[in-house]
Amino acid sequence: MQKRYVIGACLVGMVFSYTGCASTELEHRSFPLAVGIDLQESASAFELEQEAKDDTFGEKTEQSPNLIVSFDFPDLAQISEKGKTIDTAMGLSLEGADMYHVEKSYENNTNRILDYNHMKAVVLGEQIFQDEEQLRALLLAWEQREASARNTSLFVGSKTAAEILSLTEETEGSMGTYLEEMLESQKDFKQNKIATVGNLMNQWHNQNEFLLIPVLTEQGNRPVITGYAAILNFDYQGILTVEDAMKAFLSQDLLEKFTCETIKNQVVEISNFQVSKNIKQKGEIPVVTISITGKGRLKTGQYNSVSEQYQLEKKIEKQLTADLMETAQKLKEEYGIDMTNSFVSLGGYNRELYEKYKDFPDTYNREVQHVFQVDISLINLE
Repeated sequence: MQKRYVIGACLVGMVFSYTGCASTELEHRSFPLAVGIDLQESASAFELEQEAKDDTFGEKTEQSPNLIVSFDFPDLAQISEKGKTIDTAMGLSLEGADMYHVEKSYENNTNRILDYNHMKAVVLGEQIFQDEEQLRALLLAWEQREASARNTSLFVGSKTAAEILSLTEETEGSMGTYLEEMLESQKDFKQNKIATVGNLMNQWHNQNEFLLIPVLTEQGNRPVITGYAAILNFDYQGILTVEDAMKAFLSQDLLEKFTCETIKNQVVEISNFQVSKNIKQKGEIPVVTISITGKGRLKTGQYNSVSEQYQLEKKIEKQLTADLMETAQKLKEEYGIDMTNSFVSLGGYNRELYEKYKDFPDTYNREVQHVFQVDISLINLE
């Protein structure tokens, strides 16, 4: 049994790095900058009927749907001068039972091997999260790769990953490069890459935290982030709005900037955050207190006196506190999500609560109560 496991692990380790033992010349390698992975579309009613008839004469065996893998390649001349003499398709999609068979098909049809050392992004179709077996196989394959790029950016395609990778006409070249530049241009986050392959791998192994993955949708022939896929304890929950996701990021101290709009259409940009967390037990219930301080700057509107400034600060604090509380309650009721992701650090704050919930993270997420304390100081405009 152990021998079969070792052999299987070795085979899976080849999924993302099928390079063989001998070194391969650069011009015989292909360098995908992004990979999109979808599940094969569900069978039609006619196909299902035919399968049912076929099963009459034999025992039915369930098979996972095939993967459809889309590759985004650069001009090989960007990688090597030698590549100028070899034509390279900028995009390509292949189908197979798993990544090993997809890559084997690519190798057999192109006489090249795939080299992922320049990979910038992985886009997963939303359906892939509904097939845990395939998702686990993908992550195992990535993990077994010798130089696994755990920091590769991760996205979800709102329809399919293939659709996102095909949007190269308006993005002026490689989709992988475009997605990398999109993340680098975002100034709201303390880290440019909000989700990586490594984050999802940690979810798979630990299954004790809350992960948000940017969702890409086609708008004007370009990919745009229109929401965030919520993964809790390695279980796909659905897609959150950008607004709700931003409040979750704020409560986890992941933001550099946050925009708040008051009732009178006064837009305030808050930065210089200091976010602290405390977890205590109230009766039998865990209570998480998130304290947020920051500096605010008016983007629209004005105040004309110290008194008006003070009143506006209090208004912002009250509104942001209410907004955070409303979103936390909504996510807990609709998805069983603790948007503060406090279970991960529970052991460091309260050992008694940790011992009670360590084997029941879902129960903790449903029962935890939230308290938000917000203190915002407005910066005087010159």
